[in-house]
Formats: sequence, structure tokens, C-alpha cells
Amino acid sequence: METHQLSFVLPSTPRAVTDTRHRVLAALCGWGLQPGSDVLDSVELATSELVTNAVKHAGPEPFSVDIRLRGGLVRIDVCDAGYELPRLSLPGSADENGRGLLIVTTLAARHDVELTPTGKRCWAEFEVPLEAIVDTKAASAAPSHP
Repeated sequence: METHQLSFVLPSTPRAVTDTRHRVLAALCGWGLQPGSDVLDSVELATSELVTNAVKHAGPEPFSVDIRLRGGLVRIDVCDAGYELPRLSLPGSADENGRGLLIVTTLAARHDVELTPTGKRCWAEFEVPLEAIVDTKAASAAPSHP
């Protein structure tokens, strides 16, 4: 089973959310996932939520993103310098914030948060159905800097 992986570090700025989303989508499409597939949309939204949490709650230090595709599984890791673990909350209908982890919980097959020596790692895994994969022989590895 072939494994694809992309890792990068970004500054903790609001622009990082968009940059991460673009890099992740480019990598997954380059590795053979069907553009517009449900799994790709789910990975995109969950990645945006994980990165937004890192930018908003982990301080000014840069954070890292690691994405892997192996067989029928996509895993996204976001590592930041914060030690405070995110908590699942149920915001009210008028609340503008607080839905990020709920969104990740809904979309991902599995997710968790782990403390590391330098902060924490928030990760999510997504199962990739066969219909979401295009001809992988034609797909090339995604560039490390789209």
C-alpha cells in the first residue's frame, strides 16, 4: 500500500487557515482523491477547524500540519505550542463560536488530542470510499509548496 505524506509549518495568523486548506486540497487531489467528493469536503472543513483552533487558542508560535494518505485512510495532524486541551461544547443557536470540535467530531471517523513535549497534537482520520479515488496511476505526488 502506497503512503503519501506532506508536512509544513505556518505562522499562527488567520491567513494560515486558507493556506493550509489550499495545501491539503492540492495534496489530496494530487494523490488521487476526487475533487468535490464528500470525503474531500469533510477533510477540508475539519482541517479548517483544527487550524482555526490552533491560531485562536495556542498563541503566536508557528504550528505544523501533517497530512497522510495510506490506503483508504486520510489523517490530518495539527501540532501547536498550546497545552490547553480543546473541549467539546454545545453552543447556543445565537453563539458565533464554539462549534469547531463538534464539526470535527461529526465529520471524522476518529479524532483525538494528545499532549506532546512541545504542546499538543490534534488529529482527525477520514475513511476514503473507493468512489472518491480517481485513477491513481495518473495522479502524481502533490508539490510540497502549492
